[in-house]
Formats: sequence, C-alpha cells, structure tokens
Amino acid sequence: MPFLGTGPILGSGSPTTEGSSMKNRVRKLVMGVAALATVALGGATVASAVSNGNGDARRSDETALTGDTATRVKEAALAKTGGSTVERVETDGDGHAAYEAHVLKSDGTHVTVYVNKQFEVVGTESGHAGGPGHARGDETALTGDTATKVKEAALAKTGGGTVERVETDGDGHAAYEAHVLKPDGTHVTVYVNKQFEVVGTDTRS
Repeated sequence: MPFLGTGPILGSGSPTTEGSSMKNRVRKLVMGVAALATVALGGATVASAVSNGNGDARRSDETALTGDTATRVKEAALAKTGGSTVERVETDGDGHAAYEAHVLKSDGTHVTVYVNKQFEVVGTESGHAGGPGHARGDETALTGDTATKVKEAALAKTGGGTVERVETDGDGHAAYEAHVLKPDGTHVTVYVNKQFEVVGTDTRS
C-alpha cells in the first residue's frame, strides 16, 4: 500500500489547505498504483524469461495438452516416429497445425510432430542429435568402451532414463559427462571421472 503522505487532517485547516492535501493524497495514490503495476509487469516479464530460457521450454503462446487430446496427439506422434519418448504435447503457436508433440528418438534426435484437429500428422521437424545443450566445440563425443562405461555410471546414478549423449566435459567438473533425460522429463547432467565414478550431477527441468 503506497504511503499517502502526512498532510493536514481534513477539517483542521482552511479550504485551500484541505484541497491541496486532498490533491496530494490522490496524486500519491495514483503514483503508488502505477508503481505496483510496473512491478507486476516486470515480474511477469522475468517469469516469462525464466520459463522460456531453455530452447525446449514451452512458450507463453502455447498451452499443454491434457486428457484425451493429449493421448491422441501422443499416439499420432509415436506412430509417425516409430516409437520413442514423448517429452511434451501442446498447442502449436506457429500455425503449422493445431497441436505439436516433441519427441526424443532413441538416437538422440529431437522431432517436433505437427498434428491437426483430426489427429492426423501434417508435418515434422527434426532437430540435431543430442538435443538441448548439444555438444560444444570444446567437448568431444565419447565412443566405444569409454562411452559404454560412462552411460552405465550415469544410469546407475539417475536410476534409469534415456542417455541423450556422452562426451568430454569442457567445464572442468570431471573427465566426462552424460546427459540423461528421465521419465518425468527432467534433464540431468552426470559428471564422471576417469575411473568411471560419478562425482557430481546437475539437474534441470
């Protein structure tokens, strides 16, 4: 509640003083309301930025699907991609179709499947293997026995999930890192040393 000032109490001064006091109070009240509105708008902007900071996060102009609609969109998407993990289903804010499903394939490729209101697939869009936060120029994909052991260590730590990729760690946390997508949609980066021991994790939704 904005502070309304400490002008003369109504009835205790001259008409001129009373009028001036009332004007001051109204002016301060209006300023206070405007300040509160600015804070509210600023908070909404921050919230929007946080929720959309990740390239795979749902946009403010797209709404999560639920119930039978969600089920049918998932079924259509999986039929199109040949099975995989559906990360989320939502309305399509870009006008490609009524709905879209975001699917992670077993090879790490992300596919957006566009579905119309008759639950027919009308298009797809494939992303890079590795998905969000893909391997950087200073990180190298692991192969062979090293890749296998890092995957095993990561899955043992997370209690299951889909390993999106394994690579060297360019930030110095450990020798290697594994990026795991858990069944609940949580992304976990698991840091593994050269003895294939987990030395840390980083979780994000």
